[in-house]
Amino acid sequence: MQLFDVFTKKVYEKEGAKRVISYKAGAMKITDRGNIYLRLFHMPTTDFFIQEREQNMPIVEIEK
Repeated sequence: MQLFDVFTKKVYEKEGAKRVISYKAGAMKITDRGNIYLRLFHMPTTDFFIQEREQNMPIVEIEK
């Protein structure tokens, strides 16, 4: 099994200077069978299953 940390960042302004803070938002694991799961820390009892997108699916752009 492979384990990965999921990070995000928050950009904010303090005393007129732009600051960035990074923090760990969750974890991702790939099992020996190839299944991929994502757990977000704000929803700790829910595992999200990740599946590769099919290549023949159309891409729809809502807004640019």
